[in-house]
Amino acid sequence: MFGTLTRQADFAAVYAQGRKRVGKSFVLFYLPHAESRYAVVASKKAIGNAVRRNRAKRLLRELLRAVGGAGQGIWAGHLLLVARAGILQNDFTETRGELERCLKKLLSV
Repeated sequence: MFGTLTRQADFAAVYAQGRKRVGKSFVLFYLPHAESRYAVVASKKAIGNAVRRNRAKRLLRELLRAVGGAGQGIWAGHLLLVARAGILQNDFTETRGELERCLKKLLSV
């Protein structure tokens, strides 16, 4: 697919300089960059125990695959998805539509 963000400096840059869209299920941060990389985050405070956090992260990664991503040239840059509390209760297709709308708004600005 594409690379993952791993360095703290990359996360800090995306949080500080990137554009943000808040959805019902997640918060999406985007920072234009030459290489396409992503990260998914699920905090213990927002999501809960390890099982629920891992489920939320798997769901976010699958949403990125379903929407397409850098492989089809939809976006080029650093993308950070932060899970919100209601992500596990929402329907997959509804959350997918939400991600598509957020990406469209971010990339059209």
